[in-house]
Amino acid sequence: MKLLSTYRLQPMKFSEIRNRLDYFVELGVTHLYLSPVLKARPGSTHGYDVVDYNTINDELGGEEEYIRLIDEAKSKGLGIIQDIVPNHMAVHHTNWRLMDVLKKGRHSRYYNYFDFYEEEEKIRIPILGDRNFKITYVNDEPYLDYYGNLFPINDEGRNYLNDIEKLLKVQYYELVDWRDYPSYRRFFAVNELIAVRQELEWVFEDSHSKILSFEVDGYRIDHIDGLFKPEEYLRRLKNKIGNKHIFVEKILSIGEKLRWDFIDGTTGYDFLNYSNLLFTDNEDKMTEIYKNILDIDLDELVKETKKKIIDTLFKHDIERISMMLGVNYEEIKEFLSCLKVYRTYITENDFRDEEIIRNCSQKVYESMKKNVTAFMKLQQYMPAVFAKAYEDTVLFIYNRLISLNEVGSDLHYYSISCDKFHEFNLKRVGTLSFNATSTHDTKFSEDVRMRISAISEIPDEWAKKVNEWHNILNPNIDKNDEYRLYQTIVGSFDGFNNEYKERLKAHMIKALREAKVHTDWVNVNTEYEKKMTYLIDKMFNNEKFMESFLEFESKIDKMGKVKSLSLVALKITSPGVADFYQGLENFRYLLTDPDNRRPVVFSELPKRYEEGLFNNGRIKAYVTKVLLNLRKSMKDFFINSEYKPLKLQKGLCGFMRGDKVLVIVKTLNRDYDIEIDGEYTDVITDETVRGRVKVDKLPLILVK
Repeated sequence: MKLLSTYRLQPMKFSEIRNRLDYFVELGVTHLYLSPVLKARPGSTHGYDVVDYNTINDELGGEEEYIRLIDEAKSKGLGIIQDIVPNHMAVHHTNWRLMDVLKKGRHSRYYNYFDFYEEEEKIRIPILGDRNFKITYVNDEPYLDYYGNLFPINDEGRNYLNDIEKLLKVQYYELVDWRDYPSYRRFFAVNELIAVRQELEWVFEDSHSKILSFEVDGYRIDHIDGLFKPEEYLRRLKNKIGNKHIFVEKILSIGEKLRWDFIDGTTGYDFLNYSNLLFTDNEDKMTEIYKNILDIDLDELVKETKKKIIDTLFKHDIERISMMLGVNYEEIKEFLSCLKVYRTYITENDFRDEEIIRNCSQKVYESMKKNVTAFMKLQQYMPAVFAKAYEDTVLFIYNRLISLNEVGSDLHYYSISCDKFHEFNLKRVGTLSFNATSTHDTKFSEDVRMRISAISEIPDEWAKKVNEWHNILNPNIDKNDEYRLYQTIVGSFDGFNNEYKERLKAHMIKALREAKVHTDWVNVNTEYEKKMTYLIDKMFNNEKFMESFLEFESKIDKMGKVKSLSLVALKITSPGVADFYQGLENFRYLLTDPDNRRPVVFSELPKRYEEGLFNNGRIKAYVTKVLLNLRKSMKDFFINSEYKPLKLQKGLCGFMRGDKVLVIVKTLNRDYDIEIDGEYTDVITDETVRGRVKVDKLPLILVK
């Protein structure tokens, strides 16, 4: 079956997905895009904490149910794109390979499976908050039990089951304070996720034999940049799967091109950010408003945040690599904080990125030439430093317009013209990269971002409201955090009810900790966090605020819906694969993970166009259904057909696909009339269109 569109599902029982297959067929998607399905840590809500590469997760239904899902989907014309996790596994007692290593140390055949630091005598596992241990027996085997975390006991340790301190001393591992550093490479800075050495062919074979044995249509590769040799891994995978699809989770900066032309593409953060930048306006005014709240040099903020992240989260890791390279730690820190790309890809045979390295540090460049292997290890930390500093810190500090603060974004860009969007699309004609607008990793769902972007169309009114709300509420928090809160509630508002209030509180606490200004995950400032939750309580109880807010929100909501519909139209009609995150065929106002993993309530799809669909919120589902089915009926037309940009006034963006389809969307909420040359059918309203046409709430998708 032709890959035209994908629908991303978070972990869900295979039987439940099977029960929804007819819904996905009616919606018009061609492929289901499944979260990881291998056995994960018990109770996992996402599946990225894999514990066994050889077993399909019983919590999802097990192998037989997985095969049944694949077969039934195929019988209904639906393919499967499967997410796989090569970079890391969970540190958990159900990870039997890791437990074998902890029990036998370097004598275990799986010792080299994981990316341990060879110079460390023991395997350091940061987990302790106290020393409250006990002995637990599983199948007559004794385990060291720390609040349900079980650790194997080696033969010598069994002599000290009544003396836990002596028992600990003779193990091949060492349990240390949770704030300490581990003796293994992690996924980013998550101690509970230990890195896997996919560069070793036997590890690749062992970890992929099961997941590659099923009749799916392709794979999404999680965190490709964490691997030692990403290209070698992808070539090995390609040789294994033949013509099946490969998509990588890869952050591309503005203008950066994916270097691996033998795979199908990325999971679509480039499309997300180019399309996102179409919907903002009034940069000067919005910047001026924000400067009165926080006046900060963005470049300096990013650079200093990288240094802080290295010093606090990766100091031990970078220190050991600096010793390998023979370059002092401070020099390496300066080098990493200078880099503008997510990572470089130097190997023994590929030095295409050497200019990037030389431009940031001559010393590191010279050391790289002498010790390529050590530098390749450093490259595995580049995305971790970049992501933790920029995505997980700066994006929660720099709050000029937080709809722009997305994964893969560049905050130097406030907006782009439709011409720039066309340039981007023209390069993607004939490609299968995803057109993503929301994912499980985005900071906000697309509908939240579109509401917040709508603020930029009425900056004077917004500034007045911010001042008014400040005077009503008299907040006792940092003005920058206050400003973020106002944008967040405008973007995600779901009624003055207790459920939404608690979701908003949880999100804002996470945002504060990620920003690491007044509180963070390690050193929690309870008093400051209480000030934020108190302010939210006040918002939900102050009638004057609620009246003022609802007056503004009602306007923003309508403007945001128009933008959301335009975004959906661009996603489906642009070159590439239209990618949908679960539930977002409807308007859905989701916050940062874990809020965006909330269960979906699948409602019956609208059968026909009616005026009331906009008011009852069902119009997005209808537009999505109509356009996905149009795309499916025309097969690969929207991927391969000629893309012809149209010259339109500001606030409109349009193009022709071949000679059949005319696409015109509103990026700004203004009144527009355009002249249509020829006669078309509006596929959304099913009306005949010719001559002078008003561009209103709905995008124009016109077919000859």
